[in-house]
Formats: sequence, C-alpha cells, structure tokens
Amino acid sequence: MQNKKVLSTAVLSLALGFSALAQPAVKFSLNGLGRSYNTYNHLSGNVTDGDTKTRKSGLGGYDLFDLQTNISSDSAFTAMAVFRTKSDFGAFFGSSTTYKFRMFRVSGKVQDFKYEIGDIRVQMTPFTVFNSVDMYNKYESEIFQIRRGISEYENLNQGNSWLLQGAHVAYGHNFNDINVGAYGFISRLVPTNDLSTSDRILAGGRLGVGFGDVIKVGGNYVGMYDNPIKTAAYLYSNHVGTGDFEYMKDGDASLLTIKLEGGASSYKYQNNAGDTSKAYKDYFFDLNAGLVMKDAGLKFNLNVTDVGPYFNSPSAQTRRVLCNNMPSVFPSMANATLSRTGNLFDRMTDPTLYNSQIKGVLSTFRSEYNNAQPFGKATPNRQGASIGVSSDTTMKNISFEVGVDYLMEIVGEGTTEKRNFLVAKGGVKLDLGKMADVKRKIDFTLGGRMEKTSRDGSASVALMSTLVDAGLSFEVVKKVDLIIGYKTLMATGNEYQAPRDNYNQITNISSVNIKSTEGIASGAIQLRFSPSQAFSLQYNMINYNNSLVTANSYNISQFLVTYTGKF
Repeated sequence: MQNKKVLSTAVLSLALGFSALAQPAVKFSLNGLGRSYNTYNHLSGNVTDGDTKTRKSGLGGYDLFDLQTNISSDSAFTAMAVFRTKSDFGAFFGSSTTYKFRMFRVSGKVQDFKYEIGDIRVQMTPFTVFNSVDMYNKYESEIFQIRRGISEYENLNQGNSWLLQGAHVAYGHNFNDINVGAYGFISRLVPTNDLSTSDRILAGGRLGVGFGDVIKVGGNYVGMYDNPIKTAAYLYSNHVGTGDFEYMKDGDASLLTIKLEGGASSYKYQNNAGDTSKAYKDYFFDLNAGLVMKDAGLKFNLNVTDVGPYFNSPSAQTRRVLCNNMPSVFPSMANATLSRTGNLFDRMTDPTLYNSQIKGVLSTFRSEYNNAQPFGKATPNRQGASIGVSSDTTMKNISFEVGVDYLMEIVGEGTTEKRNFLVAKGGVKLDLGKMADVKRKIDFTLGGRMEKTSRDGSASVALMSTLVDAGLSFEVVKKVDLIIGYKTLMATGNEYQAPRDNYNQITNISSVNIKSTEGIASGAIQLRFSPSQAFSLQYNMINYNNSLVTANSYNISQFLVTYTGKF
C-alpha cells in the first residue's frame, strides 16, 4: 500500500509537470539514469578450509531507474526532484521493488541573491566543511574508477561536498573591481525524539572580499550544536572560526599563488546532570605556496601545516568510509578468527561502507590504509611540510604528479614520544593513442603511495604500507574497450589503536600487529553505445593474505555485468 501511495504521488507530480507546459512562463524537463548491476561472487582460500557453514558463492545485484524532474518559472524559482524505482536481483514479480524520492531541492536567484532549500551541497574550506577522499586514488586504473563512481553515485557523493538537508543562501556583487561575497547555510543533522535526544544543528557561513584577481580575504564559521531540551541526556556544542588570505600574481612566464588559512575551534560536551563534561579549545594554521612555470608546463607546490591535538571540526574530520563495517559480500566467515572488514575492493565497490552522517566523534580507522592524515587535512595533532611537482593542463598527452609529506605529532598519544609520518606518492597517465597519432583510445596509468610511521621509546611503532596501482584502457575496435587494472596494498609492522569515547577522548589504547597483502586483478570489456550509455562485462580476482593469522586469508572472485544509461 505504501509503495502505491509513493508511486501515485510520483505520477501526480509528473502530471502536474506536463500540465505546466501549457503555461508559457513555465519550463519543464526530465533527465535521469538507469542501471542494471548483477554479480556472481565466489569465496575460496584458507578461511574456507573445513567450513561447512559459510556460503561459498552467490548472486547479487539490482535494477534501478532514477527520474529527475525539473520545473522552473523563471530564474527566481526552480524545483528539482529525483524519484527512484529499484528492484533487487531475484525479486519475485516486483515483490521487493521499492519506490522513493531520492532528492528534492528548490532553488532560485533574486537579483544578487541565490538560495537553495531541501537537499543542499555544502563545501567550504578543508578545515571547516569538507568531505575528504579516504585514500590516494588520483592515478588509478579506469576499471577501478568505474566501480568507485557507482558507489559514490549511490551515496550521492560529489567531489568534497557534504549533502545535507537544510537551506543556504549566497550573495555576490562587484563594486568597481572589488568583489564581495557572503554565504550561509543551516541544516539539521539529528532530529529530536522530544525525550532523550535534542535536535543537532549544523550551521555556518563565509564572508569574502576580492580585490580584482590579485588578493582575496575571507572569514569562515561553522558550528555544530544541540538545541537543548530539558530531558535530553547530553548537550553538545562545537564552534570553528577561520580566516583565509589568497594572493595571486599572474605573469607571462609564471603564476604564483599563496594561500593561508588559520583559526580555532571550541568544543564542549556534557550530560544534563552537569557532573560529567569535557571542554577544550585549539588552533591551526595552513600555508600553501604554488608556482606554475608556463613554458615548462610544471606546477610546484609547498605546504606547511600545524593542526593542534584538540582541534575539532566535525564537518571537516568525518570520514567518508566506515572501516569497521562488515561488507555486503560475504560479511561473515565461520572459520575466521576476526570479523571480515572492508578490504581495498570493498572500499571501492560497496556503498554500505560509505558514510553520509557528519559525526562529532573521530571515527576509528585502519592504519594500513592511511595513518598520516586519516581525517583529511584537518587531522588533529599533526604538523609538518609537503612538497610536490606536477604537470599543468597545457600538457595534453601526459599528466603526472610526485610529492613527499613529512608530518609528526605535536603531542604523544599515551606516551611522551611522538610518531613521525613519511609519505611519498605520485602517478602518471599517458594518452598513448595521441602520442602515436592513432585515432584510438589507449590510456596507461600508474600510481602509488608509500607511507612509513615510526616512533621510538617503550611504545615503539614501525609500520610500512605501500599501495601500487596500474591500468590500461585500449579501444580494440571503435567504441569497444578492453580495460585491465591491478591494485595491491602491502602492509607490515605494528601500531597502536586509539579509539575515542563519547567525549572524543582517547581511551583503551591497544597494540596491533599488521602483516598483510591485498591484491585486485581486474579485466573488463566495455561497449560504449554513446557518451551516456555503456555496457560492460567485468571479472575481478581479490586476494587477501594475512601472514600473522593464515586462517583468515581468503580469495573472492566476482563476475559483474552492468549497463548504465543516462539521458
């Protein structure tokens, strides 16, 4: 009955939209996406030896259709709604088909003001509102980019923005080559139950002034706080204020940019009885200098950062991937001495591991994937410098980057000794088809990241992890691609896990030993019917080898058939 109501509402919305076509001032359009996604998965390896309980193979997948309706009367009013129909693989005559509105937004422009209400995207600076990417994947194979793109679409990820429910307004005006801009937003993260939980609000804004194309200055604020009710168990508040400065000098042969951001945070969390509370403040600054050598087509970059150990900015520090969630493919294995958590492949392909909720407590993370800055640039208790060089957009057939980060803790965790972090990363993409003057797509990518964590003393740490990615995309015949990719992560050493309690304080520090290798070998045939329609048949072989507990090692093979069409 509920599905019929939702479907009836959608049909009514479309009918109203089509009826609006009779009014000359109203514009109506449709666009959307359809996808068929079906897999066959097989489990093997040490973890299955003698196991008669765990399912060793299975089918999965779904068919979905997202229909987006767009209605506008003029620039002052535009409405957008996305209606989804989805059926899981194996549904019996549509018995498990779901219907829902996936997104809704009203927006418009009135003179110099722009507004949006509903599902809004918010992104400010890397220290205020910023959805950081979990791992280095800039130069990964196209086959992995395709799978990651599907997961990010399902979780409504777009760049480094957070998708929130609320409203925002922006103002911009030019006064004789002086550009003035203002921006503000408000969103409710957690609704009250009128008993033990308060409304949790996230709000913020920015005021900026630009003097031509040379100097820009601005101030930012973001606050996350509970709207108190007397019966609520806890009361939370966090405020972040920053200022930023940007200078740019564009010459005939070079382009120089200098960016500086600094600020502070204030955190308080207490129970309503008033006998337990935590409150603290801290600061950060981040300086970045870049130089583009136009004739050489090179960009040089230097970054210096210092983020205090108690700097707290939830909308910049919340992780995109939930490391300890069980994946949807073979989530439990009877013989495993440890629960299976998401591996490299799961983190790309499993939408259930992605996080869409901004949280006030720093999440746990797995050190072998990113130990230096697991919460992005706003990771607390870090100071150090980074240098890098990369190609600019004038180099048509090749792009590359190499960089080195050296960071260290400001205070030790559980000891007076401090961790040091050394990160080297880089990659290259070659358009071999254009280089050879061949009218075919031939792209080669190679990327990698090496991270070393060390600490002396009685609680010594020595952890090394290396990520390597390689891929080739070859157009065999017109619009038919052969795509292959390989990704591996090797990690060995020891570390200490430091989970956080409800007051965001480190508790129950425990040691962990790591000696594992993960590998993904993938191949696909892709048919590109048009720039917006593609069919692919893909095979993936995933290997996880735990040298410390060999019984936990496993292999997963997966066949995937997928079709995606946009209009």
